[in-house]
Amino acid sequence: MRAGAPAGDAGPSSRGGAGSGAPARPRRFPGAAQPEIMRAAEKDDSYAAHVTEACRDAFRHLFGTRVAVAYQNEIKLLGQSLYYLLTTGSGQQTLGEEYCDISQVATFHGLPPTPARRILFILYQTTVPYLAERISSRIVARSIALNESQLGDHPESDNSNSGIAQSTTHSDAPTRSLSVSALSRSRGQVHALWQWILQKWPSMLPFAQDFIQLAIRTNLMLFYFEGLYYHLPKRAAGIRYVFIGKPMNQRPRYQILGIFSVDSVVYSWC
Repeated sequence: MRAGAPAGDAGPSSRGGAGSGAPARPRRFPGAAQPEIMRAAEKDDSYAAHVTEACRDAFRHLFGTRVAVAYQNEIKLLGQSLYYLLTTGSGQQTLGEEYCDISQVATFHGLPPTPARRILFILYQTTVPYLAERISSRIVARSIALNESQLGDHPESDNSNSGIAQSTTHSDAPTRSLSVSALSRSRGQVHALWQWILQKWPSMLPFAQDFIQLAIRTNLMLFYFEGLYYHLPKRAAGIRYVFIGKPMNQRPRYQILGIFSVDSVVYSWC
């Protein structure tokens, strides 16, 4: 009996291992469900806010309250960048992802995202919104200053200046080369385009904001249907999630919410 027991124990392992002759296939994890992705995103936002608040307190103690208030947008960018660089940037799970037992993948074969793709996601998540807001505010300020300067100008001075400019261009035209004239024309076109953007941007800003909101709602609607990308930065970077926790018999999905969100997207288009 003692001699037969090890043989009996070795039987299943030999059938499942070398006896079969087929290589073991890698384990394929299922895709993460919508509740897990949304809960992880909420946790990450909360932890990123804690890091941002810690950076704000450090700036307040080092440079004073006035500096902390003046650079609050830059401090928010620093806090969010630190959180995602220390987690996603280093190839680790974020605290929200670890809490919900989900992991990032970049392909349908379940491979983890490359460092370049992770850095691209961090830029989309933190730097791009900051730059868009700063550029928009700068353009609005320049537009207001341009409108005020145009109201203060007199047509007589404009005509005299234009006449002087035309006379100088006519006098200097024979001596200029073709390359210099082409460069001056390109500079003039760029300057005219910049002036047009400054004049039109205040009226175009509400449409740009509506377009961004429409893109966010459309992405949310697609997330409810397909369950892949909850945020636009992850869709742009091509990063989705798989579930690496214990298998469950029933994992809820939110396809019904996608049907309800169609109305808001259609209303935004109209």
